[in-house]
Amino acid sequence: MSTNEKQRVVEVLQELNEFVHDGLEGYERAAKESTDSLRQDAYRRFSQQRLAFANELNQVIQQHGGSPQRDTTAKGKLYRQWMDFKATIAGGSEEAILGSCIYGEEWAQKAYRDALDHELPAEIRGILLRQREASTDVLTYLHQLWEAAGYEEEAPSGLVAATAVTSTPNSTWRTALYVAAGAAGAALIYGLITKRIPTDRLMAGVSNLTKGTLGTNGKSTGKKKNQANR
Repeated sequence: MSTNEKQRVVEVLQELNEFVHDGLEGYERAAKESTDSLRQDAYRRFSQQRLAFANELNQVIQQHGGSPQRDTTAKGKLYRQWMDFKATIAGGSEEAILGSCIYGEEWAQKAYRDALDHELPAEIRGILLRQREASTDVLTYLHQLWEAAGYEEEAPSGLVAATAVTSTPNSTWRTALYVAAGAAGAALIYGLITKRIPTDRLMAGVSNLTKGTLGTNGKSTGKKKNQANR
C-alpha cells in the first residue's frame, strides 16, 4: 500500500472515529440522566460497545501510520449542547433522552455509509461493515423501546429531531418557546453542516441561546413567557 493510500485510510477512519466517540459520550450521558434501570443498563452497554469500536479503529489507524483519534465531532458537541438545552425545558424526560439516542444513532449510520463510500482495503471494509451492522441493531432496539413506550410523537429522525416539540398541558409558553428554540437550533445545525457559519460562532450561538432563554432554575424568564403568550 502506497503512502497516499495509507493516508487516505487514516483520514477516513479518524473522521469516522469522531462519530464513534460522539456515540460513546452520548450514551454515557444518557445512562447518567435516565432513571429507568433497564434503559440505563442498555445505554451503558452501548457506550462500552462504542469504546470497543473506537479502540479497534484506532488500532487500524496506528497500523497505517496515523495518530489515535479520541475527539468528538463539532456536530456532536453542538448537538449535545442543544440536547442539554432541550432536556432542561423537557425536564430530562425519558422520551427526550431516548429521542436523543435515536438521533445520534442515525448520524452514526450515516457516518459509516460515508466511510464505506471510500475505496478501502477489504479487511478494513469488513471491520466497518461489522460495526455498522451492530449500530443498525442498536438503532432497531432503540426504535423498539420507543414503540413499546407508546409515545405520541414519532421517533426523532435526522435534523427533524432538532425541532421536535413535546407539548405540556397548560403550558402554552413552553410549547411556543420549544418551537422558537427548535427553529433556532435547526438553523444552527444546518449552518454547521453546510459550513455557512463558522463552528466557533455556532457553538457560541447555542450557548447564548441556552443562557439567554432559561433562568437559573431551568424555566423561561418572564420576558420570554410574555413574548410566547402573545
